[in-house]
Formats: sequence, structure tokens, C-alpha cells
Amino acid sequence: MGLKPLSRPEKFRTLCDKKTCYQDCGNNGHGESNFLPKSSPGNVKDIRENRRIKKILIIKLCCVGDILFTTPALRALRRGFPEAHLAYLVGSWSKEIIEDNPNLDEIIIYDAPAHASSRWRAFIRTLSCLRKLRQKKFDLAVIFHRTSFSGLFALLAGIPKRIGFDYGGLGRLLTRKVVFDASKHEVDRYLDVVTSLGIESAGRTTEMKVMAKEENYVSNLLQTHGVKTVDRVVAILAGGGKNPGASMPIKRWQAEKFARLADTIIEKYKVKVIFLGGPGDEEVVKKVVSGMKNESINLVGKTNFKQLAAILTHCQLFIGGDSGPLHIAAAVGTPTIGIFGPSDPRLVAPKGENHLVIWKHVSCSPCYQPETVRTNFDFSICPRGIPECMEKIMVEDILAAVREQMEEND
Repeated sequence: MGLKPLSRPEKFRTLCDKKTCYQDCGNNGHGESNFLPKSSPGNVKDIRENRRIKKILIIKLCCVGDILFTTPALRALRRGFPEAHLAYLVGSWSKEIIEDNPNLDEIIIYDAPAHASSRWRAFIRTLSCLRKLRQKKFDLAVIFHRTSFSGLFALLAGIPKRIGFDYGGLGRLLTRKVVFDASKHEVDRYLDVVTSLGIESAGRTTEMKVMAKEENYVSNLLQTHGVKTVDRVVAILAGGGKNPGASMPIKRWQAEKFARLADTIIEKYKVKVIFLGGPGDEEVVKKVVSGMKNESINLVGKTNFKQLAAILTHCQLFIGGDSGPLHIAAAVGTPTIGIFGPSDPRLVAPKGENHLVIWKHVSCSPCYQPETVRTNFDFSICPRGIPECMEKIMVEDILAAVREQMEEND
């Protein structure tokens, strides 16, 4: 599927390879949401039924970027059901991403059975959660997963109306089935689900609220590391690509290139560079820092997701691969440069004019797509040995994007 011509990035795209750099890579201009005929928005019956819905459970357990992609749908739900009680069922690993969302009334924690230490523990945990949900008497389940288990789970929770994706016939237990369009950006897919209820979109921008507690913590942390309020700060994610039960190091750009990039940015733009990341990113960042000539700030493993979001509000730019922090940066309004390889930026890159993408569209990329995610393919390694899609991205490609962002945001 080709990219829609864009206005602003034409100058930028001439600086690199036209198959490399794109801005706002989501598929725009799709027209109306793609759902089954009975689910068309504005239906009088839909509106009448909506008035009887008082309690809604949204189900999306993981992961960081995916959950942030649901936030525009949450805004639409709140607009469509202003008096309803909106609860979000989410895994413990990702709960911080959503628990301060202003459109929600309640967060309910449930970890997927696949992440339990034993089948018996998974069974007990699931039974306990189902009992709790039945007591709450939800009227509607909005399911953002595309599995048969999700529909069964909502049915066993006693929720009479269940809406979600009918992917490959897995939506048999849903009372309203929405077509899963694999060519659409994830934000638009989730919006398809909620707009099929007859409510309108409230915009496509993702959001993550930063609270005063995290802001105070981060202000002290940055001050401790010598960052002044007048300093310009660039955040870099050299690791990433990890979620519960999944690891994709093939999403990572090479450490030696990150070192060259960071040094050049520090020298040319007189900024402070902060390396961010979580558990498992320590070694790769250590390698980057050891290859640098200039001083940087290493905050890997020193923040939770909320604190990381607060740090990003102090940054003029974020640079990193397709991983949670990239989408957190976009959600708090920080301009980003996303480095993409295995995944398709047209489907999952941050939306908006402040976000640029570097992508070498080699013959085998993207390999990580909606159709392949559910296969037994091992995404922890590249079947070709070396991920050419990442190897072909040069430091100069990223620097061209940095120049574009710095000039735009000065």
C-alpha cells in the first residue's frame, strides 16, 4: 500500500532516500470506518440502546504502545457516554499508562493467563477476576483484542453486550462484530470499534496525563544530574523492544551508531542527551555511552512509565525505535523521530506533524504485521541473520531528521 503524498516532509524526504523518511506515516483518508452494515454510526436504534448503557468495560491488557493507541477511542466513548461508568481492564505491567486517563472512572488489573507461572495460578486468577466483574454488572464490553478468549471472557463475566473485532472468525461470541482492517493504523482500528456504536470520533491524538507527583520527582532527578531549566534536552532510547512474554531486539538500531549520533547532536546543537529505558536495556546503553566522546546522562532503569513520561515533557526531542517510550513521548506532546525496521510505520508510528519516521523499505520489511504477529514466527531474531532494515539506516539519515525537527521547533 503506497504512502499518501504529504505536504511538509517533501523538503525532508529529499535530504535522505525517498524510501527512507516519512512523516505522519499513518494511512489517512480511509473515509468512513470499516465495520459491518448493521454497525453503521448514527443508527437510531444504536442511539436508543446507548442510553440504556450505564457501565462499560474496556478490555486491552497489553502493551504500552497498543494501550496508548486506544486513548482516542476512550475520548470518543466518554463523549458518547458522558454519564456512564468507564472501567479499563489492563495488565499490571501496563497499568501506569492508563490509570490517570481523565476519561476513565476505574482501572481493573488482570494479567493474561499466558503470563502466569502455572496453569493453576492462571485459572484461579481468571476465576477471581470473572467473579469480580460479574458483581460489577457491566452493560457493555468494548474489546480491543482480536482473540476468541476475549469474547469468551466477557461472556463469562456476564456482560450482555460485547463489541470487538471479528478477525478470522474469532468473534463468534461477540454481539457486535467489527471488521479488522489490517491496512489501517491501530488508532483508526480502535476508533472503528467505538464509532460503530453510533458515536463520533473525538480526534486521533494519543494522550497520557502527567501528574504532579511524577513531575516533582523528575524535576529533582534532572536537577541532581545537572539539567537546568534553560537546557535543551534530547532523549534517546537505544534499547526497547521488550514486552511481557516477548522480546524483539531486531527493532534496535546499532549501539555504535547511537554513540555517533549522540556525540554529533551534543556538539552541533549544544544539548544534553538523556538515555532512557527499562530493565534489560542497561547493557546496550552502557555500550553506547562507552563509545561516546561527550558526557551524557544515563537514566536507564531509574524511572517507571509515569516518571518516564514526566521526563519526556522536559525534552525537545525523542529519538528511538518502535517501542513503548516512543509512543509515550508522542502521547505527552514531545516531537519524535521513530527508527523503524521490522514493523510498519504506516500502521503503528506516532501520528501528527511533530513526528518523523526513518524507515528503509527493504524487500522483507515490514515482517512484523497484523497477519504475522499471531503466527509461530520467532521475532527475536532476523531470519536473514542480520536485520538489513535496521543496518541500512545511517547516522546521516537520523541527523537529517534531527535538523528538520530542531529547525521546526526552535
